[in-house]
Amino acid sequence: MSDADNLPYCSQVANRTSFFTSAYNGIPETLILNTIFWVLLILLFTTLRHQASDFGRLALVNSNGSKKRWTEIFYSRATSILEPQPGTSTQATPRPSVNSQNSGDSTPLSPVQPEQGLFGWIWVTFKLRKETILLHTGPDAVHYLSFQQHLMAVMSLVTLNSLAVILPVNFLNGPKDTPYDVNAFGRTTMANLSPDSPWLWVHTIITILYIPLVVLIMRRASGRNAFKKAATRTIMISNISSSDRNKTVVRNYMQELFPDVTIESVSIAYNISRLYVRNAEYERIHDARVYCEHHRNRDTLMAKPDMCSCKKENAYEYYQREERKLSGDVARLRASTMNEPLDIAFLTVSTVQEAQNIVTHFTPGTYRQWEMMFAPSPDDLFWENLNVNKSHWYLKFFCVNFVLFLFLFFLTTPVMVVNLLNSRPWLKDTEGKISPLVSEFLPTLMLWTLSALMPVIVAISDKWMGHYTRSKQNYSIMTKCFSYLLLMILILPSLGLTSAQALLEWGFTNETGRWQCIFLPDRGSFYVNYIITAAFIGTALELLRFPELIVYIWSLLKANSKAETPHIRKSILIEFPFGTHYAWTTLVFTIAIVYSIFCPLIMPFAMVYICLKHFVDRHNLYFAYGPSNMISRKGGKIHSTAVTMTKFSVVILVFVMAMICYFRGDDGMARFLLLIISLAITLTLFTFMSPIKRCAATRRPSIVEIAGPAPVYVPDVLKDHGIRTSSVRPSVAGFGGYGSDNVSDYDSSQYSVNSVET
Repeated sequence: MSDADNLPYCSQVANRTSFFTSAYNGIPETLILNTIFWVLLILLFTTLRHQASDFGRLALVNSNGSKKRWTEIFYSRATSILEPQPGTSTQATPRPSVNSQNSGDSTPLSPVQPEQGLFGWIWVTFKLRKETILLHTGPDAVHYLSFQQHLMAVMSLVTLNSLAVILPVNFLNGPKDTPYDVNAFGRTTMANLSPDSPWLWVHTIITILYIPLVVLIMRRASGRNAFKKAATRTIMISNISSSDRNKTVVRNYMQELFPDVTIESVSIAYNISRLYVRNAEYERIHDARVYCEHHRNRDTLMAKPDMCSCKKENAYEYYQREERKLSGDVARLRASTMNEPLDIAFLTVSTVQEAQNIVTHFTPGTYRQWEMMFAPSPDDLFWENLNVNKSHWYLKFFCVNFVLFLFLFFLTTPVMVVNLLNSRPWLKDTEGKISPLVSEFLPTLMLWTLSALMPVIVAISDKWMGHYTRSKQNYSIMTKCFSYLLLMILILPSLGLTSAQALLEWGFTNETGRWQCIFLPDRGSFYVNYIITAAFIGTALELLRFPELIVYIWSLLKANSKAETPHIRKSILIEFPFGTHYAWTTLVFTIAIVYSIFCPLIMPFAMVYICLKHFVDRHNLYFAYGPSNMISRKGGKIHSTAVTMTKFSVVILVFVMAMICYFRGDDGMARFLLLIISLAITLTLFTFMSPIKRCAATRRPSIVEIAGPAPVYVPDVLKDHGIRTSSVRPSVAGFGGYGSDNVSDYDSSQYSVNSVET
């Protein structure tokens, strides 16, 4: 394998100066700097969290105007997993675990104990049990954490093999005539071996063995079967003509087709897009009016109706006037909404077997071309997006993805930005004046920052598209983020390319030598530095959640008065972005596996990353984000697809190793043929016999009914109860499961820890 100097077309992120030491391409330097910043960020988070002395979840904030500091809201500590909210059932109390004993310790479903000491949150996070997480945060969190735990099992075995086998082979069997320096990073890589070295067979055999290792361990992740469970006996009917959008018509027609089926209820979906926006504004004004009503200085509390104006008036009178106006608007919109039925209806039958029979045997009639599918969870639906026409949705889908493709194809990857900065004349002129801290550490940090912005852009664009369900939105974000990140962070930089346009241009040339760019020593050290940055600074910033904090501060700044603070505090609770985090975690896993053979030093840092990532996500899922339940028919596909995406790591590894053996001369042809045959067999099995399947001999039923009454398929803004906050989902306080009305029903349902993990 050629050195970097002999491959001028392989772009690199060059090192100019050293801050501590230049050994091993600056990896020790990056590690020291990241550790220092990680300690500082953890201390900052611990201090902010210690200031939050209300011991409440983000969702469980007061709406009566009690004074709280921003740290008490944003970095609060939790002592109770169940605390009633206005408008929720107060009978939802956790039941003791069947395995609980009469002791002073907390049971798996009991409240989390108060934190002891400044760093008590670390011990509390470690002690969180799966039963507690399931009850409090929902099945999605359990599947996600199970996915990470199985990645940790794979990476621990690969790390052990990399350090015990591959690293000594690379380090001790280099050429005798032109050896690497003992402090050179290249000596630890496969580049240290000559092309005719028999030790390369060790790398080839281990590469092939990684295929069953990844498959056999990842197939045990609980999320692989999540999409097969439809915990509902409600059917979603779509494509209903305008003349048939009536409950009576739907009920009579379905009863005529299936006379033996007992229909419990029928509900029609309505166009609530305008009502949803207006009702959210009404809730904001209502909460502000309640705040003023209970405020001791109600007469002196002022509001500024216009953000850009200095004019002020009495807050209580202002919010009273606005509430009366918005109340009338909401009532009129609610009445007009009932005259705008959509082509969607929800049919609830008595048993899940009857629902399966209808979906399986229903055939569209001559004039009723209805479509049947199992209904997603009511909490999974974006009710305000159901009015989006399919043709308009596909038009937006095409436009959004076309713009994203152009951005990726013609503009740049983060590596090109770093190289561009390194090549600027003004930067070269001041090279000796720049601090080593800036010249060495910032490029890697900039790469991580720029690559972190891409999932944000994808997420924003997908939200604008208007998906019908949260599960489909998360699934779309995950698949697109993983594809773009894989191309931008791994494939293009590894080949020494800076954009997808360069990849296309290279495809029409005969530059076979570019395959040698993928395993240059500098390339391996680049990814080691990248994973170190993601492991330390990346995970610490996820704890601090600066983006959400900025949104929270901006909401406070644009508020008309401080009376709106309670509503803002309730609205800061969001769901965990599973799509983005699945993509990020799988990308780092793929990078580590692909470079584990050539650059074994990458694995210890990748192991550190997955351990810190698991701990941070465990904390955030419980303490910082709201519950999530996307487990419905095809709704949980995001979890099974994430498990399946891990196979890309071994496919890319085998393919790259085969290409390297081919282009290194005739000495590697035998290894090339063996790897190509292994790749063909692997792709065949992945294509026609999915390896990520259940090991049990008997097939699990595709539909499993959850105990408890069927969920009500009516959007919150159309229900006949009192005011409900539209920005906070109503099942936050006591996480009602899909098909159950309270926590007790949810706990006794199929989604116990045993059923989720087996």
